[in-house]
Amino acid sequence: MKRSIRLPNFIVVGAPKSGTTSLFYYLKQHPDIYLPVRKELHYFSYEYLKENTKGPGDKDVLSSLCANRREYESHYIEVKNERMIGDISPSYLYYCNVSGRILSELGKIKIVMVLRNPVEKAYTQYMHLIRDNRETLLFYDALMEEQKRMLAGWSDIWRYAESSLYAERVNKYISIFGPDNVKFILFDDFVIAPDEVMRSLFKFLNVDADVHCDTSKTYNRTGTPKFKMVSDFFAKPNPVKTIVKKIIPEKLRIPTRLALLDWNTGKKNSMDRKSREYLIKYFSDDIVDLSKILGNKLWWLNG
Repeated sequence: MKRSIRLPNFIVVGAPKSGTTSLFYYLKQHPDIYLPVRKELHYFSYEYLKENTKGPGDKDVLSSLCANRREYESHYIEVKNERMIGDISPSYLYYCNVSGRILSELGKIKIVMVLRNPVEKAYTQYMHLIRDNRETLLFYDALMEEQKRMLAGWSDIWRYAESSLYAERVNKYISIFGPDNVKFILFDDFVIAPDEVMRSLFKFLNVDADVHCDTSKTYNRTGTPKFKMVSDFFAKPNPVKTIVKKIIPEKLRIPTRLALLDWNTGKKNSMDRKSREYLIKYFSDDIVDLSKILGNKLWWLNG
């Protein structure tokens, strides 16, 4: 008799560039939590992502995602007796309409969001593409090109400002799953007191909160690449990478890729004043709206 596959009962839906990769590796250390080898499956948002692949490198990113239910289930074949099973796919927050489909397929599961000051999140998202040698414009110029890129069908990773508007998207998940099933983590708390944040998250997930995990390492940093050739190898299609994918299993390939990217990541330059002033104005109303939703006065406009 074929064993039924247990699928996620919690999802970290975002936000991108808010520490979700570090969170993935911290959560994996808990014996009662199962996460697949690959962090980002993006199964529920795949159809949206498929429609936005016109930016440099977008199609190559799409090729590694879950296009259907069968592929999604294949990542959970190894689930044993773990209490909590997770999916960490940051695009689910941006494409918040997938919340209804998540509910339909997985039920009223637990939702986790890590929210970062949107000004810093937008810039770090930009630096992520600088690191990967995909972005060629200065930050302010890229912000001014954002609407044009959106209309041209570039992926959400290029929508530095627009993808960092939280309030409406956060509200969507609360309305679908209920406030008791949605956990918010502020990025700054995660950086300053990661052990406390993990303990609180373990409690939310109903697993042993006394389990200690190593939170000393930061994963998936951004910055200027030391060698653009290395960035190009990982970010752009090439025959060698295709062969590597075929012969080296993901459980070895993914951490090796992260380690090499970390080695190749240099200094993260400061944001220019013009861009910062533009973004503060751009996000001001959304931050006020989000503060009301969270019942917490956010300091982001003063940062």
